[in-house]
Amino acid sequence: MAIEVSKKVSEKISDIQIYLKSNDFFGSWPSIDNAHLTLFFFGDLENGKIEKVKDAMDESSKQFEKFSITVEGTGIFPSKGLPRVVWMGCNGNEISDLYFKIEGVLKKKGFVFENRFTPHLTIGRLKGLPKNWSEVISQIQYEPLTFECDEISLFSSTLTPKGSIYRSIHKSELGG
Repeated sequence: MAIEVSKKVSEKISDIQIYLKSNDFFGSWPSIDNAHLTLFFFGDLENGKIEKVKDAMDESSKQFEKFSITVEGTGIFPSKGLPRVVWMGCNGNEISDLYFKIEGVLKKKGFVFENRFTPHLTIGRLKGLPKNWSEVISQIQYEPLTFECDEISLFSSTLTPKGSIYRSIHKSELGG
């Protein structure tokens, strides 16, 4: 389940991917066509559970009006040691409010999640780093970007040798 991002944000992700690749970072680079802010990752779900997720999305989304998300800064996972993921930060109290509302509804339907949520957009999953990786990442700068969140989407993903292919299977409009 995710929030899709604007074209401007996708293009900035691409710019940063190009910068990292040109500085000898190796890894997998999500397609900008698939750029999204993940709220929940479910793994494989049977049809009955997919319907429960759709119901939770519809029930929760009605309680929120559309809101703005600001993308700024970069970070890494894990925060200590060698990074495996580089990401762009996403700010806005509404993101966390939406997440925790949906999480509460999903828990009532039998789903269990970690109680950690860091709103972010994945730039890349790293497999090889240059010696000066920290310096290179610290040089990433961009003006904050804002986009509107007016719906949440449930995606099915298919793993291929060229990366995941995402297909929207349900959307819930905020506010109704």
